[in-house]
Amino acid sequence: MKKIKQVMKKINIIKVLIVELYLVVAQLIWHSRGYVIDYMVSKATTELQIKMINAVVNIGLALLLTLILIALIITLKRHKKGIKNEEKSMKDVGLKNDNDEYIKCKRTLDGLEVNQKIYELDAKHIPLEIMRTKQPYLESIYNIKIDYMEYGKTTETINVYCTPRKLLKPTLFEVNINDHFLDDFLSALVVGSTGSGKTYFGHQLLGKIVLNKYHNKEDVEVFICDRKNEDYIQFKNCPNYYGINAIDGIRKVHEIFTERLNNDESNEKKKTIICLIEEYALLLNSLSLDKKTQEEIKGKVADLMFAGRSKKIITIVSLQRADAEYFPRGAKEQFKNIIMMGNISKIQLDMLLDEEHKKQVTENNPQGYGYLYEYGNRKLTRIKVAEISQEKLDALDTFISRRMG
Repeated sequence: MKKIKQVMKKINIIKVLIVELYLVVAQLIWHSRGYVIDYMVSKATTELQIKMINAVVNIGLALLLTLILIALIITLKRHKKGIKNEEKSMKDVGLKNDNDEYIKCKRTLDGLEVNQKIYELDAKHIPLEIMRTKQPYLESIYNIKIDYMEYGKTTETINVYCTPRKLLKPTLFEVNINDHFLDDFLSALVVGSTGSGKTYFGHQLLGKIVLNKYHNKEDVEVFICDRKNEDYIQFKNCPNYYGINAIDGIRKVHEIFTERLNNDESNEKKKTIICLIEEYALLLNSLSLDKKTQEEIKGKVADLMFAGRSKKIITIVSLQRADAEYFPRGAKEQFKNIIMMGNISKIQLDMLLDEEHKKQVTENNPQGYGYLYEYGNRKLTRIKVAEISQEKLDALDTFISRRMG
């Protein structure tokens, strides 16, 4: 009993009282077991039955009460760990109230909308404008999607109206021109195993970007490098389609990049170059006997990732696993948009996301479902890729092919 109290005092007084209350109730139940035993013994007809009744009731009740106590302590410790994580996260973000304390959630209430929750934060006079600038961090800390924020009854509290991510429906990813995702599109990594919908997503993403640039009256030129010579075979007769010779396509785009890098002229009137590299790992592994060429391609792709956007070059890399060997400068650091289709392993999540966002990856994703991580906005969104009819897909391919040289 003393050891249990010593452990619980390290948590806080309220939790100690909860456990002590349980211990009192448990002792009352334990000392009352005699009434149950007496009643059951009165129905017994042999000495063996009496011994069995005593053993089962005593051992069974002791085991049950012990398990309940262990579960209670684990639950309380998890709650304490959750509070510590919240405090650490708020410290990292730097959100303090007027009492020089890091803000915390006082309580959670049900909102007016379906699945909506209200997080009441003890923000104590922190301006709403500052809180809104920290919205991506708050969403990450509490694993929620924020609808809006407002002061409570006084400016000492701020109510955050939100939906827990586990209750959110996936955002439908479809080909259209009105999408914030394309406002400042930099580069993208598409990861997913066979059958996850990775290629289907990459296909739509390519069409989505081309359509957006065309709508904004930008001149676009598309390069497709598909070493497998299969997923984009419909473009095989286009000048900028590179199948078995996919490395030549990467070299060509890098030449354009180098020329623009060495040219002082403005890029405003130059074409936007979009380079899609399908099955990047397969391409590199096919060069396994030529390490020099392999390192050359890695370096060229890394250049396009880091500085391509400033020269109006957008690069999309698709592969099954984002292993470190393929990205010597780090996959998470290179890509501004990361799309993870299907179920992603813990090792992959460690490579692609920070600790806060890894916690948000909780669902099992069937084919066509995944997560979109926007590095600039620190935003993780669960998505579902829209199904397109073959007629619309053919029309999209025609639109893409006309911009392939």
